[in-house]
Formats: sequence, structure tokens, C-alpha cells
Amino acid sequence: MKTRTMTRPRRKKTRTRIGTKPLPLLALLLCLCGAFAGAAEKPYAVVAGTVFHDPGFTLPGAEVVLRMTVPPPGVKHPKSLTARSDGRGEFAFHVPAGKAEYLVSARADGYVSEEKPVKIESEERVDVYFSLHAVK
Repeated sequence: MKTRTMTRPRRKKTRTRIGTKPLPLLALLLCLCGAFAGAAEKPYAVVAGTVFHDPGFTLPGAEVVLRMTVPPPGVKHPKSLTARSDGRGEFAFHVPAGKAEYLVSARADGYVSEEKPVKIESEERVDVYFSLHAVK
């Protein structure tokens, strides 16, 4: 009985050379991207918090709405932003820095909704906590 072994033909290895011309162009692109990234950052404030329910546990999936009542001078911003609390009941909004007033409300199915006013003075973080009670 004869056995045959099959071997694949070997391929010739090829080397890819990177010329010196793309390197200065790549360096220029990286510098430009870095310059534009720094210029695009605007000052902002953060409105963040946690939603709890009756016995003191966090409430994931609650709808949180941030409405602007008094906008900061010269800033165009959406009138309201919406978010859902995460698995730990937490939420966060980035808003333009500057003197402004907002109304933050939280609601969830089977719970009484709650609203709280928030004042922003400059670049800062304001924490808001909600304790929603079950509908009876």
C-alpha cells in the first residue's frame, strides 16, 4: 500500500517597504488633528445624580428630563435633554458652562414623578437625587 503526502508549494515572502515620504505627511496630519481637538473643547457643566425608589434602592431605567428655564447668555442649546438612569440608577447631562437655570424631572412606570430646580454658575458639577415613591 502506497501513501502519498501532499505538500503545498511554498510562497515567496514579500517585504513591504514604507518609504520616507508618508511619514512627514502622517506627522502633519497628527498635529492638525491635535490642534483641532483642543479647539473643539468648550467649557461645560455637569448635572448628574441618582434615582432611588421607596426602600432606598437605586432605580435603573427611570426617564430623566432636563429642561432649560433660564438659558446662559449667548448660548444656543436644546430646550430639553432626555436620559435613562443606568443599572446603578445614575444619570448625567453635559450642559454649557455659564449662569443658567434648569428643571430636572424623573419618572418611571409605577412611581410618582418628581422635579427639582438646578442652578449652574460656571464650569461645575451639580448633583441631584430623586426618591420616587410607588403609586398607591
